[in-house]
Amino acid sequence: MQIVADLHTHTIASGHAADTIRTVCETAARRGLLGVAITDHGPMVPGGADKVYFMALQRMVDAIDVPIRVMSGIEDDIINARGELSMGEEIVGRLEIVKAGCHPFAWIAEQSMKVRTDALLNAIALRRFRVFTHPVGSYCDFDIDAVVEACAEAGIALELNESKIDDVRKNRSFLELCAKLNAYITVSSDAHVAEEVGGFERSLSILETVGFPESLVINTSTDKIASHFGISWKKG
Repeated sequence: MQIVADLHTHTIASGHAADTIRTVCETAARRGLLGVAITDHGPMVPGGADKVYFMALQRMVDAIDVPIRVMSGIEDDIINARGELSMGEEIVGRLEIVKAGCHPFAWIAEQSMKVRTDALLNAIALRRFRVFTHPVGSYCDFDIDAVVEACAEAGIALELNESKIDDVRKNRSFLELCAKLNAYITVSSDAHVAEEVGGFERSLSILETVGFPESLVINTSTDKIASHFGISWKKG
């Protein structure tokens, strides 16, 4: 199995990552990837980027001169029990790769497990994002069975996150559930330094161990990426 694009990377705009958009893109190209998505944190994570950054992001990634597809994106947060994201449609509608996750200090981290799970299910039903990031290692508990089932029904992918692969038992159980329910996944580095871009070794190993079907891994082909996110792969 080969991952053709890293769909989850962070830059200095996230407030706690080390490198620029240009450095991330150049690193992805050197490592033989066909594409990379810039998915910085929004304002719910302390130090995260604001609306102005995301309004300008497409222009910035379009201007980076690298021989691979560079995609604009965000890793956003749920801000209330209705499952709404911190960024409205006027922002996320400009972006190509819209993701959401659970992070420390955000609204969802302060809720009970039931409120958190219900908010996630409501967010999934709204279909404002296309990937739920790091369901294993999300810093706060929720009913993962219910969330995976809801994502499978809604056609929202779940992420196998290279930076949160240490709990092999939980990741195996998660992947087995995804395979059982025909839930799509993405495999991503969650890079916070350029050296991490395109690093999927441990994720690929566990996928092989589980015997996870490649047909359910979105970023093994540019066609599947384009179809899932509703974008054109051809730059411009």
